[in-house]
Amino acid sequence: MSFDITELIYRVPNFLSDNECDSLISEYEERSSEFSLEQCPDANTGIDTQSSFQMISLLEGTKNYDLLFRKTEQAINEYMDYLESKGSFHMPLMRRSLNYSHMYRLLKYGPGNKIHPHTDHDPLIYGSVTFNLNDNYTGGEFKFFNGKHTVKLKRGDMMIWPADYYWVHEVTPVETGYRYSTNSFLLSVSPEFKNDLIGNLDVLESNYYRKNNKIPPVKYDITQFTQKNMTRDYWKEKAPKWLQSLGMTK
Repeated sequence: MSFDITELIYRVPNFLSDNECDSLISEYEERSSEFSLEQCPDANTGIDTQSSFQMISLLEGTKNYDLLFRKTEQAINEYMDYLESKGSFHMPLMRRSLNYSHMYRLLKYGPGNKIHPHTDHDPLIYGSVTFNLNDNYTGGEFKFFNGKHTVKLKRGDMMIWPADYYWVHEVTPVETGYRYSTNSFLLSVSPEFKNDLIGNLDVLESNYYRKNNKIPPVKYDITQFTQKNMTRDYWKEKAPKWLQSLGMTK
C-alpha cells in the first residue's frame, strides 16, 4: 500500500465566511502604512532572499486577532482528527506539538509579488496554516515541492501542513489583482520562550560543556552539494576513487 505525501496537506473550503474575510482585508488596508517585508533562505540556493509581498501583524486583544485564534485552534483540532483517521502517525505526541502561533500575519501580494521556494521549519515549529481571503486575482498560486504540486485556494479556504525541510513551498507571482491571505507558524512552546531559547542556544550549549567540564562531541561535516557539483564534480572526482577502492578500476 502506497502513501502520497500530499495527503498531509489538509485543506477545507469556506473555513472563513465572506464577512470574516472582508474584516481581515479591511484591517490590512486600514493599517497598510505599517507594512513590512520579510526575508528567508531560498530552498534551492540557501541564500537569504527578500520576498516581495507586504505584511502586517494583528494586535493581540483585537477582534481579528481573536477571530484568527479561534479559527486556528479549530483548524489544528480538525487537522489532528484528520491525521488520526489515517492510522499511521504518533498522534499523542502530535497533539502536543501545535500549541501556539508565532503571530497572525496579514499578507498582501500585488502584481509581480511572490514568495520564493522556502520552508517554515525552525526549532520547535511543527506546522503552518494559511487562510485565503480572496480569489479575484490571477497568478499567485500556492505550490509545493518546487512547483510539483499546486493547491488551488479559493476565498475563505484554510490550509494546514507540516513544517520541516521537506515541505518546500512558494507563491508564484500575482499577475492581475491583489492576493490577500493570512499565515502563522505553529509551535510546541510559546513564541516568546522559543525566541529566547533559540536565540541563546549556542551560548547554552557552550555553557553546558564548560559547566560540566565536558568536551563537546564532534559534529558531522555535512558537505554542501549543488546539483551541478553532484552531476559533474562528484562523479568526475569522487566516484573514480570510490570505484578504485573496490578494485573496479586500474
